[in-house]
Amino acid sequence: MAVINVPNGTQAILTLGNTVPDSDGLITSGLVIPFVQDITINATPGTVRYSTLDSTSSSAFTTVNENGISLNLLVDEAVMFGNSTITTNDVAKIGLFETSIQKKEVFFSVAVTGTGTTGDINLTGKGFIGGLSPSASIEGAIWLSPCEIIVNGELTKNVES
Repeated sequence: MAVINVPNGTQAILTLGNTVPDSDGLITSGLVIPFVQDITINATPGTVRYSTLDSTSSSAFTTVNENGISLNLLVDEAVMFGNSTITTNDVAKIGLFETSIQKKEVFFSVAVTGTGTTGDINLTGKGFIGGLSPSASIEGAIWLSPCEIIVNGELTKNVES
């Protein structure tokens, strides 16, 4: 069994953009989200439970997946509120905050095992930004925010060639 080693900083890199990821799972002119503290990828099948009179336990069957990505990040002003000089990526131009407000669908890529070498695995898909809730306190005088990508459709595994 191979372990995915996260501490070296080359894994779980989230990239957002307005173009479909290529066959390797990379987004052209993608916005790499800096300062990600943690990230969770969910691919959870829905379930329906039912009981029958001939059994003392319930049974279940699965339905469609509820896919999502959630993360916590240190708020970067340009990423959260945009950089109007960028013309190649709408998400980078208007920022996560405005992307969420406008309910714009975005494409994403999460580098699971690397940053661009042969054999690296990326998970890709499309979805909507939500769950932004920036906060700061006197004890931690930096802005932190949760963020969620509500996946619209499938998560796709891509292996860089």
